[in-house]
Amino acid sequence: MMETLLAGHYQIIKHLGGGGFGQTFLARDTHLPGNPWCVVKQLKPLVNDPQTLATAKRLFDREAETLYRLGTHNQIPRLLAHFEQEGEFYLVQEFIEGQPLNEELVPGKQLSETEVIALLQDILQVLAFVHQQNVIHRDIKPANLIRRKSDRKIVLIDFGAVKAVSTQAAATYGQTTITVSIGSPGYMPSEQQSGQPHFSSDIYAVGMVGLQALTGLTPLNKDVNQKLPKDAFGEFSCAAFCDRVSHAGGDRTSVSPGLAAILDKMVRYDYRQRYRNATAALQSLEQLVALGESVTYETPTIPMPTATAPPLTLDQPEGRVGLESAFYVERPPIESDCYEAILKPGALIRVKAPRQMGKSSLMSRILDRAQAQGYRTACLNFQLADAEFLTSLDKFLQWFCASIAWQLELEDKLADYWTGILGSKNKCTNYFQRYLLSETTSPLALGLDEVDQIFQHPEIAADFFGLLRAWHEQGKNQAIWQRLRLVIVHSKEVYIPLNINQSPFNVGVPIELPELNQVQVRDLARRHELDWSETEVEQVMEMMGGHPYLVRVALYQIARGKMSLEQLLRVAPTEEGPYYDHLRRHLLNLEENAELVAAVKQVVAADRPVQIKAAEAFKLRSMGLVKLQGNAVSPLCEMYRQYFRDRLSP
Repeated sequence: MMETLLAGHYQIIKHLGGGGFGQTFLARDTHLPGNPWCVVKQLKPLVNDPQTLATAKRLFDREAETLYRLGTHNQIPRLLAHFEQEGEFYLVQEFIEGQPLNEELVPGKQLSETEVIALLQDILQVLAFVHQQNVIHRDIKPANLIRRKSDRKIVLIDFGAVKAVSTQAAATYGQTTITVSIGSPGYMPSEQQSGQPHFSSDIYAVGMVGLQALTGLTPLNKDVNQKLPKDAFGEFSCAAFCDRVSHAGGDRTSVSPGLAAILDKMVRYDYRQRYRNATAALQSLEQLVALGESVTYETPTIPMPTATAPPLTLDQPEGRVGLESAFYVERPPIESDCYEAILKPGALIRVKAPRQMGKSSLMSRILDRAQAQGYRTACLNFQLADAEFLTSLDKFLQWFCASIAWQLELEDKLADYWTGILGSKNKCTNYFQRYLLSETTSPLALGLDEVDQIFQHPEIAADFFGLLRAWHEQGKNQAIWQRLRLVIVHSKEVYIPLNINQSPFNVGVPIELPELNQVQVRDLARRHELDWSETEVEQVMEMMGGHPYLVRVALYQIARGKMSLEQLLRVAPTEEGPYYDHLRRHLLNLEENAELVAAVKQVVAADRPVQIKAAEAFKLRSMGLVKLQGNAVSPLCEMYRQYFRDRLSP
């Protein structure tokens, strides 16, 4: 039974509800004048061993800090206190007097369009603040939306991120059987069900609330006639609802196209096709209100009206693809394999691919997934190492340790550990084991990008990579080294001589990124709002070979209206086109090696795959210029064939 008095002054009055994550109670604060009402939430970690509880405590404190910050908004309950008592965690929040929206949106009751728009605006205004704080709610549903009695405003309650404390803590120590998704069925989109929520996941939930208010139907109803309908493409849509009502002879057979377009976009199955965040959705809604649109329609097809459709925002096709970008293309099952691997104690993931193939973008997503599980994360790009640190192993390892500490916002303690007769590798190991990995019990996911830079310094590379391998081996038996999770990213083949038992490049989970296939290129074109035929997609595939960077440059140029596909295909293999810098860089690199020049000449001159020396074949593949077909090679794409055939001809 629940104690009737918590922390000496919170008097439990009534049980309000609960589930697998904990319980919620109505209480009075007996220490304050008038004994005001408050809400006490009890959170129960799913695993009770000391290490898990310590991690749960850290995560709980972090989420409580978030709730304190969010509580500064007038439509989010203030967090009054948080504390731990007998291995369980408690939040004390402001009590909101009002009516939950699920009591207002009863089945069969339809709100007017004006009421639905006002409801959406109210929710999105507070959600925009939440997203600006870099927080995803994760559990928006009518029961978590309270219409406050005093001013009729919607108050957003019960953030799902706090519920995640128990599951994240368990996962931290390898309890991978605990795969509870945070959210509520019917309002939780597919990506959130698989543990990958985005800001647009909250938009989906708000859209479902809007559809429920507009139609009087619910997302989860056993009666198919009372369940929100889908169109021929499996998408929830206003048109499908209107079509059903029209056939049934109901009253509402039309929805204004502006509101329909907004709601349809909010609840798209693919999170990348929704509004990116609450601010974007709110802007479209406010544009609709400003236009004062009242025109209705009765066709089951709802086009996106020009007036309310936000303009396409294009990312520059260079560098790392942002976490919220709509232009990152997943290459299944690579992402899911990496997300699963990083959660395993002592994990090592090594990602290899030519330049500009998306290695860093994948690494950032792996680290983001780790951070979402409560891990500490750091990412080190070896291109940032100054030349002075590459003159000796000792200087390099000091730079390495100091850089990681700085990224983790920890004090530089090199002076405490870099003393005595022990060698540099031992000092570096002690720094990690006794400081960086011991600072908290939370695992450390460490991304090492562009490690190719170290290949140029064999005397450092052999010892450094041997050190990484030794740490990985220690992780098989020692709990503290199981906290270290490594993601190693490189472009080139490993030509430096490494003892097979001292190399990190033959252990762990190997990931080699392939080029995009035709389906993925077509999908990327659609994200650029290009409605291409199969022939046009095939033309791009032939010229660019599915290379992610080359394809994105092409789509960017065409979507911006800078040139047509026909013009692009004509100038692509020349220095007149948008690939000038890319092609020139490859040409200059080739001209530094006469053997590679001879090999490329042979490859581009042939009309079928040819065999060349193995060393040259792997070097050209590392540069991304050829593709391997058995023991033979051919140009990666027609653009490379035409350009190098012309530039390397006598």
